[in-house]
Amino acid sequence: MSARPPLLGGRAFFCGDFVDTDVMAPGRFEPYADAEQLARAALIDYPSDVPFIEPGSSRSNYGVIVAGEEFGCGSSRETAPMALAYAGVEVIVARSFARIFFRNCINMGLILPVHFEHSLDASILGAEVWVDLDACWFEVAGQRHTLPDYGPLSQIYRAGGLTAYNKARRGH
Repeated sequence: MSARPPLLGGRAFFCGDFVDTDVMAPGRFEPYADAEQLARAALIDYPSDVPFIEPGSSRSNYGVIVAGEEFGCGSSRETAPMALAYAGVEVIVARSFARIFFRNCINMGLILPVHFEHSLDASILGAEVWVDLDACWFEVAGQRHTLPDYGPLSQIYRAGGLTAYNKARRGH
């Protein structure tokens, strides 16, 4: 995976509280044949009037997920952030994340998880959300906010994940 661009974002999809990894990448579809099949299963079990992935497609119309509490709870399935990323998600803005899910997003260099105490709801569906990693801000619902300090985690994410980061540090 190559280094991440500084500007990320797109249209927002809304998820409520406690969306678990089994909803993100349901086990009943395993083993996944390839990235496209995994993307087609992304959030397929999430109860919403608007599907995250249109039937017959493997790409979502949404590049950002806005979520509530403990997004990514449940098992430590690496396929959960992979499914979302393969479907086109670049950023997740949530009130809180399950710790393992958060680290999987960073360590795999797939999705930027942004912790943000918000009162957003389903009315955010389709709104534009943007994150500028270099300028350290993100914009949601027309309001600009300071991006949280990721410390060394930002270097891992920017490198495209922990493996790419370690290879670059060793000069490989």
